[in-house]
Amino acid sequence: MRVLITEDNQQLAEFIQQAIMQDGHAADIALDAATMFYQLSIMQYDGIVLDLGLPDKDGLDVIKHLRSKGIPIPILILTARGGIDDRIKGLDLGADDYLNKPFSIDELKARLRALMRRPVDYSGNDLTRGNVTIETKSRRVTVDTQNLTMGKTEVAILEYMLKHATLTVSKESLFDAIYSMGFEVTDNAIQVAMHRIRKKLEQAGATTHINTIRGIGYILA
Repeated sequence: MRVLITEDNQQLAEFIQQAIMQDGHAADIALDAATMFYQLSIMQYDGIVLDLGLPDKDGLDVIKHLRSKGIPIPILILTARGGIDDRIKGLDLGADDYLNKPFSIDELKARLRALMRRPVDYSGNDLTRGNVTIETKSRRVTVDTQNLTMGKTEVAILEYMLKHATLTVSKESLFDAIYSMGFEVTDNAIQVAMHRIRKKLEQAGATTHINTIRGIGYILA
């Protein structure tokens, strides 16, 4: 998944970003609403972590604006406001969940995982296709009952492919979903990781394979 963290406290925003990236996902930062709107115009995101106390626009107005434009991205509110009224209003305006500051970073990640779940053979904390399963919480990959050792990038790519199992996925969309803005990576990073994933799946006897559609991208088979 790729998450946009909209939080004016840069230190807190970077802390959240590092925690999300450590789980193998991409995360970008916007320190105000204007930057957030710009980044949403140039990049596709799977979720937004939104502080209500932004310097240039109230977070509740941000939610109202996004939903009025028909933007369905899941929104997790962060708020230091003590009253319940703002939280209720935020949810009524279209936010999907909220956390009070201070918060547990593990709880934030768990809530994000819950918001990002897709209905592709989904059951509990698992994503499954054929005999290949990813436990979205532990990031554990199994073929039948056999554990596969995979790096964070490999797990992220496989998870993205499982979530988009019926679609042809371009290299560009994989790159955007996995790597944060400003992250330095070689042009063939996706191909190299994809080669490793295929080899590990094949050696484990996986019934799910990743095929290349020349000039377009990849698809599960």
